[in-house]
Amino acid sequence: MIARLGLALLCFLSSGALSARAEPRDATRSVRVLDEPPTETPAPPTPAPAIPKEPAKSASGVRVDVLPQDEFALGAPMSFRVTAEKAGYVILVDVDAQGKLSQIFPNMVTLADPAGVDEKANFLKAGQSMTLPDAGGRSAYRFVASPPTGVGMVVAILSDAPLQIVDLPDVPAALAGQTKAADFVKDSTRMLQILPAEGEPSARAPKWAFATKFYGIK
Repeated sequence: MIARLGLALLCFLSSGALSARAEPRDATRSVRVLDEPPTETPAPPTPAPAIPKEPAKSASGVRVDVLPQDEFALGAPMSFRVTAEKAGYVILVDVDAQGKLSQIFPNMVTLADPAGVDEKANFLKAGQSMTLPDAGGRSAYRFVASPPTGVGMVVAILSDAPLQIVDLPDVPAALAGQTKAADFVKDSTRMLQILPAEGEPSARAPKWAFATKFYGIK
């Protein structure tokens, strides 16, 4: 757009200069400076959020990646790839820049199968990966970057016991966007226990594995 406007302005000035030379000289005329409309000052670009550096990779049992990059404009599509380094049931939670926590997989769409909940739907074998939403575009849901802007994070939780839903609190706003936010989610998860099924003696705590990835929304 700027190039076209510049070209149009250049053509307009050239045409005016040719017309001025073609007119007979008039001593009563003088050069007039026409007031131009005030130029709007462009808004400063939104600074990119400072994304915390990821700690050195270690064998934690699960890995998560944000795709296709780690910074997004509002409304841009997002996806996540989870890789299990050991077999388990994957749960993905998102924490936004203000600390609000949401479970994004399994989600209401994947759990609303008319045939009933498939307890194996979020199970991964060791070395297996899944991309959410489905990389082939067959999923009935999608993820998009939404307000608030700033640094968010996604946490992959791997349980050795069948599990589809976790009840976790929001992260304190003062910790949002920091590595301490990941510690808060991990500590809160470790406090969870699976209620005993009929015939089981007592509640039990699964063996957990965690992976965290930060991303920015601007």
